[in-house]
Amino acid sequence: MKRVIFVSLLALSSAASELRAQEVGNRQQGLAIAQEVCSECHAIRNGQIFSPNSRSPTFTELATTPGMTVAALTVALTTPHAGMPMFKLTADQRNDVITYILSLR
Repeated sequence: MKRVIFVSLLALSSAASELRAQEVGNRQQGLAIAQEVCSECHAIRNGQIFSPNSRSPTFTELATTPGMTVAALTVALTTPHAGMPMFKLTADQRNDVITYILSLR
């Protein structure tokens, strides 16, 4: 239920932005950052069916959520929400992770 709410909020937040869903970062760097920062909770690679934390969506689920955009992922990575650990990414790191996630479509 929480996953559905989280993913729904991400999709809705994208409707408020006119940013285009384009590559904004480096996909390989995004994978490296995701391995370091995100993989404890999220399945970060295509083909991984379950995340280590069952409440965390896989990156493939995030990438294929209807309406998922750069703007929606930016909101997710800059807004604290329940169950997500606090971490600090630079704007470039955030863009790299977003580019990697969207490459999983």
